Amino acid sequence: MCYLPFQEPIERMGVFYMNNLKLTAGLLVLALTGMTAQAEAPSLSYEVTGNNLILTYTGTLLQSADAVNWTEVQSTSSPYKIALSDKKLFFCAKGEDTHNKDITIPLTGNVNLDLIWIEPGTFTMGSPEDEMGRFDDEAQHEVTLTKGYWLGKYEITQAQYRAIMPSNPSEFTGADLPADTISWYGAMEFCKKLTEIEKAAGRLPEGYEYALPTEAQWEYACRAGTTTALNSGKNLSDKEQCPEMDEVGWYYYNSNYKTYLVGQKQPNAWGLYDMHGNVWEWCLDWYGDYPSSAVTDPKGASSGSSRVVRGGSCYSYAYYCRSANRSGTRPDNGYIDCGFRVTLSPVQ
Repeated sequence: MCYLPFQEPIERMGVFYMNNLKLTAGLLVLALTGMTAQAEAPSLSYEVTGNNLILTYTGTLLQSADAVNWTEVQSTSSPYKIALSDKKLFFCAKGEDTHNKDITIPLTGNVNLDLIWIEPGTFTMGSPEDEMGRFDDEAQHEVTLTKGYWLGKYEITQAQYRAIMPSNPSEFTGADLPADTISWYGAMEFCKKLTEIEKAAGRLPEGYEYALPTEAQWEYACRAGTTTALNSGKNLSDKEQCPEMDEVGWYYYNSNYKTYLVGQKQPNAWGLYDMHGNVWEWCLDWYGDYPSSAVTDPKGASSGSSRVVRGGSCYSYAYYCRSANRSGTRPDNGYIDCGFRVTLSPVQ
């Protein structure tokens, strides 16, 4: 095996360029580096196990016999296994400039909905056993999301809620405060009506609909590549009162027991605000045990009595606001510190 560094681009694909080349057993593997602000995709790495080459990648996997003419490797996901042979094959991971895929949806004349594009990928869901404030229902497991989706840049505000729904049940009133006292059914009705409106307006991407994020989509987006308790890349220094929380969210010790305007705290690396604190956020899933092995596009438990809520709230101690923390509550309950954010996702 040899490693041959390249300083200059060889093959440009969208906004990505080749930055290194690795040669092994007649198979040439090209790693492409992204130039986007939001995600580190695409990426490509490999290992040789027995007579197989194992490719781990993000983005779209392409192959070529001459490194000039490329075709997509169909019906595969990472990791991808291929038998070693004397035949020369080239592989690369291709991606797009995801920054320009963020969108703004006009709800009314002066109320918009900002959506951040989230690239598909693989991450470790749950928390390590030594994470401060960890609960037993956070067993770590690998999750692969095969399809990209858009997620609300902010929690749904009261102005956005009123643009779609006939009334505003919120206890803390203010146009740019997060909608609160929203039940799971109320959040789902909002998504249903928004889908109908956007479909009628011709703005709905084919095969997509507005919905609540799955629990896996929520945590993947919240983490934005981090593995720490908070999406700032920091862990908690205390379970309850934690200065690290002051940077990223409104919680028990800095909120004065009320919600605040969305977008006032530090966003995560993908530009999402208030994933920690302010209001709990409903997810699509029934609350249940995590799987014990790697899963692809999980949808949670098949049944249950409670729906998942994530992120903690202005009434929560720091450890309830962690990226991995999960809770469940009855879907007909609309608590004063419970709201939601929407996803524009492939139809389930």
